[in-house]
Amino acid sequence: MSKDTSTLVVSEDTMLSHDTETTLEHVVSIMPQLIHWLIKSGIGYNEFSTALKALFYNEAIKELDAIKQKKTDSAISLLSGLNRRDVRSFCQSYGEYQLVNQFDLQLPISVPARVIGMWINQKLPQQIPFQGDQYSFENLVKQVSSEKHPKSILLELKRLGIVIEEEDYIVLQNSSFTPDPQADESKQLFTQNISDHLSAGISNLTKNSNFLEQAIFADELSQESVEKLNQLSVDLWNLMSKAIISAAIDYCKLDENDPEANKRFRLGVYQYDE
Repeated sequence: MSKDTSTLVVSEDTMLSHDTETTLEHVVSIMPQLIHWLIKSGIGYNEFSTALKALFYNEAIKELDAIKQKKTDSAISLLSGLNRRDVRSFCQSYGEYQLVNQFDLQLPISVPARVIGMWINQKLPQQIPFQGDQYSFENLVKQVSSEKHPKSILLELKRLGIVIEEEDYIVLQNSSFTPDPQADESKQLFTQNISDHLSAGISNLTKNSNFLEQAIFADELSQESVEKLNQLSVDLWNLMSKAIISAAIDYCKLDENDPEANKRFRLGVYQYDE
């Protein structure tokens, strides 16, 4: 397979169908922004890849149900790419071929997070020396890992806003552990919107559905033109959203007490420029 036909390199004895190859390429192309968000939040490959195991396990089960094929460890392993030991572990923990609630999973904890956990569990002062003392930051890191350099862990925790450095002392920022309801709600709404957007587009591609999934793109624009287009978008969205909300309220009243009124509807819009 040459570079002219694929942006992903596979071994010469590996043949992927065109659909498989292009799907993988396109999925990889949309991942950088998600990976950026993960790394920005202090989540690395180990934690993310472990969380993905349950998702691949679940989707393999759903696919076998959809095609009415018997669920076995081998079948799930083949579809998901998980080894059979992982499949058997899920079965033993959550029931034979039952879907896993990924939010109940015990995920691996990064070294920086474990250092902070030990700091709190040992009831150390909010401010500790970097080195030298029995209860120094350096000793905390060594209790957790002999492979990670204390300075690297410190830089990561500073990047995440969990600690600050004052002269020779490391100060734990208690505010970093206080939930921000507004930020949490924004994340939840964003992920719900993105999830439904992906569901619409993927259903159109794989099931010949006809969900509305469109965008307008223009380039070679001045900043002034972008700002005008942005304002026009906001104005039109305000008009359209009011009309949709009004209609949705009317339909909710109309469908009240209807036993078949079990559907949901989402219409979204986004704007981005650079």
